Amino acid sequence: MLSTPEWIAAHRTRSQAAAYADFYGRRDALRWLFRFDVRYRCRRLVEVANQLGLDLEGRSVLDVGFGGGHLLAAFPRSCTLCGADVSRSAVKRAGRDPRFHRWRGARFVEVREDDPEDLPPGPFDVVLSSHTLEHVPDDRALLAAVRRRLAPGGTFFLFVPIEEPDYNPDHVRNYSVESIGERVRDAGFEVLFVEGSMHVNGHVWKVITVPSRRRWPVLRGVVDGLRLATLSALTYRGQRFFDAALDRWGFGPRQAFLVCRRPGGARF
Repeated sequence: MLSTPEWIAAHRTRSQAAAYADFYGRRDALRWLFRFDVRYRCRRLVEVANQLGLDLEGRSVLDVGFGGGHLLAAFPRSCTLCGADVSRSAVKRAGRDPRFHRWRGARFVEVREDDPEDLPPGPFDVVLSSHTLEHVPDDRALLAAVRRRLAPGGTFFLFVPIEEPDYNPDHVRNYSVESIGERVRDAGFEVLFVEGSMHVNGHVWKVITVPSRRRWPVLRGVVDGLRLATLSALTYRGQRFFDAALDRWGFGPRQAFLVCRRPGGARF
């Protein structure tokens, strides 16, 4: 039997494109009912953009690793949307999703996971990436590619998980709130806003969800269902309340959210 480090190393040899090739399909609507984390990110992105005085109307927007497309759908319908993902099922599903006909324009492309330069060239007014950077082979190369695709003064919205080393075998690397801030500054971005959140998605769940993260048969589905059903019952305001309380009690965040800017030009 493989030790934990050996099992994780073996699991990480999987291609992300292969792992997510058929992930997005007919069950995506049902999955959305339990994606409390994605709903939170959609609302928080718009809320913080408003707090910072960022005008999102009429922007060209690129989502790197768009998945189900929910973050793109949080932008005003006056925007032109572009989604890039390594998952062929994500691209196919989004391409036939009638809701995206409501935007000024929307297109979706499949890209190679090992080549950040395969991303659409832009320039874009806004680039966003949600829980993608921890999966890519070279996060510095991807950040550099994102910066080149942003128009001067453009905005970069970034979400990454905050985890301990080897917490999730699907993730190539781990970040802290501090380290991801340093990483994006090193890539040439100006950080306008940074916060930790998702405190409610950690701590006790680190123990309960071991069968899920280790891909144990049967128990994996049971603990995933328990976590998603429990946390999905929280409203956005409830999650914000409990996050603030857990933070005061010294419990750390499980997600970092950054709003960054490419220097130069008018601010978007």
